[in-house]
Amino acid sequence: MTDFDFDKLANQMERDPERPLNLMQRRRFLQGALAAGGAAVAVPTMFAEQAAAQAGNDTIFVTVTLAGGNDGLNTVGPFSNGRYRDLRKGLAINPATAHSIGDNLSFHPSMRRTATRYRRGDVAIVRGVGEPLKDHSHFSNLARWQSANPGGQISGTGWVGRWLDGQSNSQFTGLAIGGQGVPLHFRGSSAPVTDLPRGGGSLYGSDRSNQIDQRMYRAIRQMGKESDRGPWVNRVGQVGAQAIDAAQAVAPAFKNELPEDRLIADMVVAARMINLNLGTRALNVWQSGYDTHDNQIGASSGVGDHADLLGELDVALDTFFNTLSAPMAERVIVMLYSEFGRRVEPNGSNGTDHGTANHVFFLGRRVKGGLYGDPPPLNQLDDRGDFQVTVDFRDVYATVVEQGLGGSAASILGQGYATLNLFGESKPAESALSRRAQEIRDRRKEDADDYLLLHTPSF
Repeated sequence: MTDFDFDKLANQMERDPERPLNLMQRRRFLQGALAAGGAAVAVPTMFAEQAAAQAGNDTIFVTVTLAGGNDGLNTVGPFSNGRYRDLRKGLAINPATAHSIGDNLSFHPSMRRTATRYRRGDVAIVRGVGEPLKDHSHFSNLARWQSANPGGQISGTGWVGRWLDGQSNSQFTGLAIGGQGVPLHFRGSSAPVTDLPRGGGSLYGSDRSNQIDQRMYRAIRQMGKESDRGPWVNRVGQVGAQAIDAAQAVAPAFKNELPEDRLIADMVVAARMINLNLGTRALNVWQSGYDTHDNQIGASSGVGDHADLLGELDVALDTFFNTLSAPMAERVIVMLYSEFGRRVEPNGSNGTDHGTANHVFFLGRRVKGGLYGDPPPLNQLDDRGDFQVTVDFRDVYATVVEQGLGGSAASILGQGYATLNLFGESKPAESALSRRAQEIRDRRKEDADDYLLLHTPSF
């Protein structure tokens, strides 16, 4: 029926009758399914009431964790710069195939859609962001980025989770999409965060087409009502009823077929969950594979692991925004981050090793698009050949908390930090027709730039 440990539940009941409900909220009670069978189901009353109470213009914050250490220099870089090309050697991106955004910078060839969003003013790039301690470890760097405590102390809670602790206590206030567990930066002291796993089958309690299942669900609900069976049975029934209601609430997000690609599917689920308006304020999605020590770029073809990852990311982001309803799209801010960047010079395996400073990206209608932070100079690398960090990542988080989420950075991060002017009121929505027209203009400009680059003689 569920993955509950009933012995543990009974022991908890004896010590604290309220604890099992909190346990339930933190468990992955939505077993198996990312595609609910049967007809669409209505949102249960309890969640509809919560959503109505929380409806408004509050920001919905989405973090996309690029796990492994994304190569920011090849994601957005000065690809025509001679110093860049000398340092990057065979890993240098061909500027003729990249997507220019001005300021002698271009997006990677695989990031065409995101480059178009940047030109529309919906993407901000914060450069030189990093962890001043610079120990080059995946685990400790990611833990510090996600804990975000002063001095680099690692704790059991994360910065988004501490913010969620101060928000309304809805089952769906925080969501981890993809079934990889709740990440550290979403863990708070009290806020429930639901992990929606990736998989097949049907969500427990969402499919009412079978009469036997209907009777079982009715029996579980009856258990939750006051009776002479005792408080333990009542509490188990309440927990079961809550699981059924939650499954019904999220079932519409999985009713239609999902893309086969994992990241794209997860981003579609994230957008559908936001559209359901169940009070969700923060979501996390993972994309793994950025530890590109080998075969980062094909020696002759110009494609490789990094190009594939960025292409997947580019499509996933575009699909996410296209899936959002118009009202919800006005509220969403997406942050792309990684635990560190890569070394500037390639290693001996057609890849790059762990580095330091990196880009952090923000996307959305509330984002003030453009470049932020001082770019680490290519001619002033540290003694290891890494970029110098010019922006503490906690400055970026303080900006998100204070300008994007309306919270207190000092209370969430343990002290005050400098902020950037990244966010404002949502920009007027564009029609699909005007958006397509702008994309055509951008494409023509890229073609013209490519022609000039290929046919202008060098002096």
